[in-house]
Amino acid sequence: MDFLRRIFGKETERTAKTPRISITSVNIKFMGNSHGINGMDVDGDKFEMKIPFRNRMGSEHLPDNLRGPKVKISKVTVAEPFKLLGIEPALPVDVEYMSSVMFTLTIKPPEMKYEGPMEINFGNEPADTVNINIKKVVLHYKGHSADMDSSEIVTNMQKFQLFRQNIQLYQIISLGDTVTHIEAGKPFEVVSTDPKLPIKADRKDSYIISLFIKGPDFSYAGNLDLMLE
Repeated sequence: MDFLRRIFGKETERTAKTPRISITSVNIKFMGNSHGINGMDVDGDKFEMKIPFRNRMGSEHLPDNLRGPKVKISKVTVAEPFKLLGIEPALPVDVEYMSSVMFTLTIKPPEMKYEGPMEINFGNEPADTVNINIKKVVLHYKGHSADMDSSEIVTNMQKFQLFRQNIQLYQIISLGDTVTHIEAGKPFEVVSTDPKLPIKADRKDSYIISLFIKGPDFSYAGNLDLMLE
């Protein structure tokens, strides 16, 4: 998954001895997505695994004052037959936007000879994230409405997370029209635009505008309505 390739590094550092335990692959889960990394051979009554976590939950295209939120890692679990003995740094850990934290997991392998996968789950509190399913983006202007093409959005995000939505004004306004205000239907909120309003459709490239929108603090399925004035 590209989503988790951006979150977790491709490789992890680990100790390895004679292969009493052969881990064929490591499956890391985060926010409903899975990311596989290479397995390893281990021995002894415990071993360490270092996993880098990068917070890229926002958008690299957001302005500096609208950067994405922190990610709070509050729980890490290792599936049976393995057992998590300890983790550094101690949880919970707030990972600032566009920064990274190296987690060191101390893991107890099964006592019997084992060959197979290992699963690690990085979790934040369920209340911290919401499911967003925007069926389509609908533009409204002077009593008319227009559906934007290919505007469906299905994602998990943190409460009140900011995201960027580009709109093509030519679908709803005419040459010479001026847009002075844009409002999003609840539960969304437009917090900034690029370029700044007002914007006049006096040339072709002025028909394209980026909106920076704050999402809700609860899961949502439906349309994203944008009212232009």
